[in-house]
Amino acid sequence: MEKRHTNALARTLRWLSSFFAKLSLVALLFLPAWLSAQYLVRAEQTLEPQAETKRFSPLKKVVQFIEKPKPKDLVKIYSIVRSNRPDISDTEAWQVSEVILQESAKHAFDPMLVLAVIEVESRFQYKAISPVGARGIMQIMPDTGKFLSTLDIGRRQGLSAETFRTELLDDPILNIKLGVFYLHDLKRHFRNLNLALIAYNRGPTEIQTRLDNNEQLPDGYANLVMTAYQKYRKAKLPTF
Repeated sequence: MEKRHTNALARTLRWLSSFFAKLSLVALLFLPAWLSAQYLVRAEQTLEPQAETKRFSPLKKVVQFIEKPKPKDLVKIYSIVRSNRPDISDTEAWQVSEVILQESAKHAFDPMLVLAVIEVESRFQYKAISPVGARGIMQIMPDTGKFLSTLDIGRRQGLSAETFRTELLDDPILNIKLGVFYLHDLKRHFRNLNLALIAYNRGPTEIQTRLDNNEQLPDGYANLVMTAYQKYRKAKLPTF
């Protein structure tokens, strides 16, 4: 009995020794990984405020506000507007430039032509009033503006014959939209840019009457516009 007890105790001791040896081996294998994981957790917690600071750093804000390069046509239009109106803000100059580009593209005009009309008509003055009452940057007659307000172009701007007021033509954005549309409509009617320009200046009724009676057409205004147009076409793209 004593011998079996001794043998059993020896086997138990050997088993325990083997178990603890294996356990130690497992600990040695996995302990470094566990310690590394704990270190990374503590490091992440320590660096979290720095990460927040980096996320909202001024440098990142600057990067976020860097604008894409503007189209070359828009930059050229802006430079011409700015050279004629150095007194207005950059924001205002860009807004006017953008509407000139958009409306020109919409009605198949070279924006340099629209700029030429503006130069001859008002020298880029928003509140210019001619001796006969034409108003704004593209010098639209009040009756013409009221008529345009009844068309789709006017309704898209929230206008109507009842709500139209002459002072609205002093808004350069609205004036350009109406003016470019009007010039486009005249070109469509007369099927000729030169005639459209003359009609823009003298009125379509007079020009149609002269055509019907084979009378000579006054072309001084059209010549002025085309001279300014060629000047703007040849102008070099500015560098900023």
